[in-house]
Amino acid sequence: MKKVLVLVAAAAGAAYVKRKVEQQRSEKDLHAATSRMTSTPGPAGPGGAWAAASDRRS
Repeated sequence: MKKVLVLVAAAAGAAYVKRKVEQQRSEKDLHAATSRMTSTPGPAGPGGAWAAASDRRS
């Protein structure tokens, strides 16, 4: 009987750890996707890349 309880507890612990690892991986992927999305430079607009890189308006 004790062996069965130990096996059930081990299975429950393994399932909990697996769920936590997948949740952390999901949060990491979400963070990476959102940081890529916000740090991507936009189009240069009128004046091209030089106007976007300088302080002067064209």
